[in-house]
Amino acid sequence: MAVLSVTASLASLPEVREYVLGQARRAGLPKGAEQKIDLVLEEILVNVANHAYRREGGPLEVDCFLRDDSFCCLLRDWGPPFNPLEAAPPDVGQDIMDQPIGGLGIFLATTMPDHCAYERLGNANELTFCFTRKP
Repeated sequence: MAVLSVTASLASLPEVREYVLGQARRAGLPKGAEQKIDLVLEEILVNVANHAYRREGGPLEVDCFLRDDSFCCLLRDWGPPFNPLEAAPPDVGQDIMDQPIGGLGIFLATTMPDHCAYERLGNANELTFCFTRKP
């Protein structure tokens, strides 16, 4: 599968969705996985665009691949180091009206996949998330 290179911005979201969801369909993911992938993609792309590149845009690479019996997606950006797997989880027991803004999206994006990993390689952040192809 080819690597998709885009500018990390909200305007790129439709192109990233089309690419990744198309690859996911060809990989034969079970029903319901597409919606989860879409939510994960949106959350990660919005965070990279808003925080890594401070809404000024910057390079983002998207690579989809099969590993064992899973469909995986790797998102690579060159923003400051940020490991979303180390983010403090939100207090889901707190009343929604009292919840501070932020944190829930990262929590969902890193816990919804069957596997999620972060690595800082050189000056790049690499977040890989995988979904099992078995129903």
